[in-house]
Amino acid sequence: MKKIIASVLISIILFACKKEPQTTRVQQTQSQEEYLEKNKLNIPNKGKLNSLTPNQKKLVQDWLEFTAVHENMKLINESTRFAIIEDLGQLASNIDVVEKKKYPKDIDVTQIRSRFLVLKTKALKLQDDATDDSIPNTFIEKEIVEMNKVFKSVCYQIEQASSKDINPEEILGDIYKVNDILDAEKATPTKQKLSIQKAKKQKLPKKPFKAVQPKNN
Repeated sequence: MKKIIASVLISIILFACKKEPQTTRVQQTQSQEEYLEKNKLNIPNKGKLNSLTPNQKKLVQDWLEFTAVHENMKLINESTRFAIIEDLGQLASNIDVVEKKKYPKDIDVTQIRSRFLVLKTKALKLQDDATDDSIPNTFIEKEIVEMNKVFKSVCYQIEQASSKDINPEEILGDIYKVNDILDAEKATPTKQKLSIQKAKKQKLPKKPFKAVQPKNN
């Protein structure tokens, strides 16, 4: 009888030992799934980064600083909640390099510089937001979409400024928010500000006066 009781106790102990690791593995699997779900960012197809057009590719093919920013933007669109903090910081650094280097002659215009500044400002703001656990992934995703719009505007301005018979300083563009562009222009160097003010002071040519002939009664 004692042998039977001892055998039963041993069986129970062995069963409990086998069940405990299984429970632990289930908990670990659930924790990994929760982590991956929390870490995942889903950018809607309509808001994803657009590919460069053949013409845009041709215009920037030798502009290495732009290529670095473009690669950063692609990386951000495929990033995760935790990796994006570093990716956004790198983007801001690469935009700094763009500003320090000499722009290609045809596209060295205020409209492009100001949009790069808007993109950098958004990157740094989102980098700060991404460190706050209380901010949901949906917010991060929406901000990435807004950054994609700004980058699209940069590409549009590059293409427009390089077009024939168009004065780059006269291109205004309406792809992105006017307030963001105005804020960026406030932060441009003094030399560029003076250029903008000079352009605003230029008067349009007056239309020739046309006399009105009196009607015959």
